[in-house]
Amino acid sequence: MKKTLQYICAVVLTVTMGACNQSMEPEEIFETQKSGVVLVLNKFYYQVEMPSGQKLYFTGLDSNGELQGFTADEEEVKQHPAMLNGTGFFIDKEGTLVTNRHVAATELDEKQMKANLQRIIRALIMQCAYAQQQLEIQYDQLEQQRQQILAYGVGSESQLLQIVREQSRLKSLYQEVTATARKMRYNTSIDDIHIHVVCQIGISYDGVRVKSPSDFLKKNPCEIVKISDKKDVDLALLRLKSGKTPDDAHVFQIAGAGDSRYFTGDAEEQKLKIDQQLYMIGYNAGLMLANTEKGISAQMTSGRVSQTPDGDRVLYSIPTVQGSSGSPVLNDRGHVVAVNFAKLAGSDNFNFGIPIEKIREFLRR
Repeated sequence: MKKTLQYICAVVLTVTMGACNQSMEPEEIFETQKSGVVLVLNKFYYQVEMPSGQKLYFTGLDSNGELQGFTADEEEVKQHPAMLNGTGFFIDKEGTLVTNRHVAATELDEKQMKANLQRIIRALIMQCAYAQQQLEIQYDQLEQQRQQILAYGVGSESQLLQIVREQSRLKSLYQEVTATARKMRYNTSIDDIHIHVVCQIGISYDGVRVKSPSDFLKKNPCEIVKISDKKDVDLALLRLKSGKTPDDAHVFQIAGAGDSRYFTGDAEEQKLKIDQQLYMIGYNAGLMLANTEKGISAQMTSGRVSQTPDGDRVLYSIPTVQGSSGSPVLNDRGHVVAVNFAKLAGSDNFNFGIPIEKIREFLRR
């Protein structure tokens, strides 16, 4: 009886493993796995801490290296932050997601900062001057209101007190901005200027209606678990703050040998061949293309391996646009063979993926 049970279990296991390793039609891959691919929203801004301790804020750099959304008021930048979309996919039942580092952590490159330091310093000084002008205008407007109340008694005592308090706040801000501008004229060391990103990350699922950032950030907030510190490995791990992957969400397996929690265990499967068929499920163009009357909708695109993988990246002919960063690239068994991260310069039809070797090393550390 015991041998019979062992035999039955062995047969069931063999059949199950065989089913997992069978090729699937593209429609089957898409329909069974799109539930595990999510649209990521990152809402962020940058905080600049000056040598004086003064904090300034901006939302990014334009193509000329000029600061965007510069302000000395954190409340203002919180109301008008930068936002970007990307793609992520579940790899376990604990709400863990893989995406790109540049989706999860929008840190400015240190070399870029150093290369643009003089320009950034000049921009900061100019923006400080502009901020001073705006603070002066606001202060003068409040002073006119205060004088009218005192001269004609057209306002209440509480209104007068509120104006005085606001003037005091503006005056303090003006002094801080003035001190910052003065110190920046004589201090151009990148080591004395500290910049870090302040971000909120959330996700949404295929078929869910979204109307505002809160549909991501409040309903499905995420935290950053790990970010690769290697320049050529554009990977990050996110985790739902709930710590639980939805029951109906697909959990992806990664092709090849590795931690049994994430990998199929088939070492041969990770060896990609020239012209091998690949598929990608993601959110090309983010909300612009994903938003439909039935909710956000993931897209599947396909292509083929177009260059012998070198262990550092995989080149394939899958067309993408911004928003597909972090998408799983799949073989015909529906297993992850790469994570999409960049397009070939000057082309939308050839893109690069992070190969399994790099993914394995990242997950192991």
